[in-house]
Amino acid sequence: MTIRRKILEDGFMLVVLFLATGAFQSLVVDPTYQRDGADGSPFMQLIWFLVYAVVVVRLIPHYRQITMLIRANKSLVLLVLLAVLSVIWSEDPAMTLRKSVPLLATTLIGIDFAVRYPVRDQLRLLLTCLGLVVLLGIVAQLFFPSLIPSGDFDSDAWHGVVAFKNDWARIVVLTMVALLCWSRRSLRAYLFIGFLTLVGLGLIIAAHSIGALIILIAMLLLSKMIGALRWRPRILVVASIASALMLLSTSYLIVQNIDKATAVLGRDSSLTGRVDIWKIALSSILENPIHGYGYRAFWSANSQAAMTLREEFNWAINHSHNGYIELTLDLGLAGLLLLIFSYLIAGRRAIVYFRRGIGREAMWPVTYLSFFFLYQFTEGSLVSGNTIFWIVYVALCLSVTEISGTHQRVPQSESKGTVLIQALPFDRQQA
Repeated sequence: MTIRRKILEDGFMLVVLFLATGAFQSLVVDPTYQRDGADGSPFMQLIWFLVYAVVVVRLIPHYRQITMLIRANKSLVLLVLLAVLSVIWSEDPAMTLRKSVPLLATTLIGIDFAVRYPVRDQLRLLLTCLGLVVLLGIVAQLFFPSLIPSGDFDSDAWHGVVAFKNDWARIVVLTMVALLCWSRRSLRAYLFIGFLTLVGLGLIIAAHSIGALIILIAMLLLSKMIGALRWRPRILVVASIASALMLLSTSYLIVQNIDKATAVLGRDSSLTGRVDIWKIALSSILENPIHGYGYRAFWSANSQAAMTLREEFNWAINHSHNGYIELTLDLGLAGLLLLIFSYLIAGRRAIVYFRRGIGREAMWPVTYLSFFFLYQFTEGSLVSGNTIFWIVYVALCLSVTEISGTHQRVPQSESKGTVLIQALPFDRQQA
């Protein structure tokens, strides 16, 4: 591959990742309509259509490898296909079609990301993109605070270059999580990353996002414990059981003292109305538990069920503030189980990848899957089209997949038989 072609490919992927962060989108799409199912601007639709077309062309030469990866990730593929097929029973077929097609196309972007770049290069491009978004967000807040339209009621909260403070905080957390997995070759690098982590904490506090702060702290703790995955199996099992018992006891104490726990975080026991929304959403799930109401259809303007909830709460609710509940409303227990299966399969493979890998970048798949798992509890579903979170999830699910017939061979000392692993070679470069 020529240097010029490499630069063009990296540049294209950086542009796609930047678009998928939602940066500056509120300049062309009214923030008040971004979360209630608006189509967005014709300009953004054209941009994404062009991206999809380029990605499809780029994928054609890799069809054999892609076919094997798809066969090895059936749960993930079935989840996306279920979203598309849900237009058949959707409460709002037009909305489901408009949202499921981008989900399918974004999945193709994730596939393209996986087949073209090993994990180390994925992390490099991701950090470049996120670093730029965060830097632009800081500049915008400090020098042009009214430049980016916001859809939040909290006017004092930082929202960077996106429309909502929680979305901005989530991008900051993802940036910090990615930084934790980047190689550190000197004391200066350690100090620099430590400084950036403090900056990230400050940005999240400025965004007034308690959920993001809790998740970042959890991810910082996880980064210190992830090395335990390389322990001997027996020791790891004992440690896992002990950790599970501690987690259960801690959770029980929190539930028993929920008022005090939430007061420490500056919230009431209803978590700003979220608990009430969850209760009503769960009752709606029980009315249609198998296949849901159609992808992205439940909260649409044409949904009778959502209209009833909005009248009851006197609140323009547009999502359930919980990704797992949201996905179950969309695609029922079928969709939720497919996500869980895909997550568990990817998690097992990511642990194997980490145990075989060398260098901090080997942490990235496990770390991101942990981030993905935790963030589903606090905000809307990350199973969403045109978002960087779904692109990275798909890419990592495929990048840790064991397949046969690729040119990337595991060194004999780490391989068993003829097993080949996509994206492992960067570990050899770190040795």
